[in-house]
Amino acid sequence: MRIVVVGVGNLGSAIVRSLMRSYAPKDIVLVERASDDRDALSAQHGCHVVSELSEGLRVVAGDLLILSVKPQDAAVACAQLAPFVSPDAIVLSVMAGVRIDTLAAILNTKRIVRAMPNLGASIEESATGYYYGGDTLTPSDVEHVEYLISHLGKRWRVEREELIDAITAVAGSGPAYLCWLGEQIERVAIEFGISPEDAHALVLQTFRGTALYLEQSGQTFSELRRRVTSPQGTTDAAISVLSERSADVVVREAVGAACKRARELGS
Repeated sequence: MRIVVVGVGNLGSAIVRSLMRSYAPKDIVLVERASDDRDALSAQHGCHVVSELSEGLRVVAGDLLILSVKPQDAAVACAQLAPFVSPDAIVLSVMAGVRIDTLAAILNTKRIVRAMPNLGASIEESATGYYYGGDTLTPSDVEHVEYLISHLGKRWRVEREELIDAITAVAGSGPAYLCWLGEQIERVAIEFGISPEDAHALVLQTFRGTALYLEQSGQTFSELRRRVTSPQGTTDAAISVLSERSADVVVREAVGAACKRARELGS
């Protein structure tokens, strides 16, 4: 299987780094318009980098086309790709919000899978949701796509396409939420007198240790929170402030706004 990746930004680059661990450079083609970026990508990965598809480079049956351009650029990019994409090729879109029927209309193929990896893809620790509908893909096609997605990290198939927008809001944007929270705690630690370096390391290790403990213990977030929150203790004092300020409502509204935006991009 030859893999053609269109769009090598943050997410596209993360996917390429993961692909390079499992596929030979000769089996991967990157499409990048900027000449300086093409040279850098070729030097970094050793795979073929082109400015665009052409009659000499078509995506045909047995190939996989990965679309990782910005959602706002999807219509133009797909229209330029369409003449060189066979209806028999498989398309994997990781573009937030862009619906399968939209892509099918432009690319003239229904062999499309939507997926939403996140930042962890660059270290094979992505939380990836994916969707494909109908009977346009053979069991072998599905196996190939799931094999690729599995190499990005852990995967979850959803039964309705609109759930990909929810996964975009929860997992796709999730690393930014955690980093934002880490920033706030780190800032307070520095204000308390802890050095910036130690503050960062403390917060990072706290996140890491908590995630590993949750994974190994099998406890839910709420179970562990209750376990470490002693009545009238220090943690209880902090949680009380968050509850009084309705932080839970703010978080729900924030993630809801991300989901709404994903749906808007699709329309």
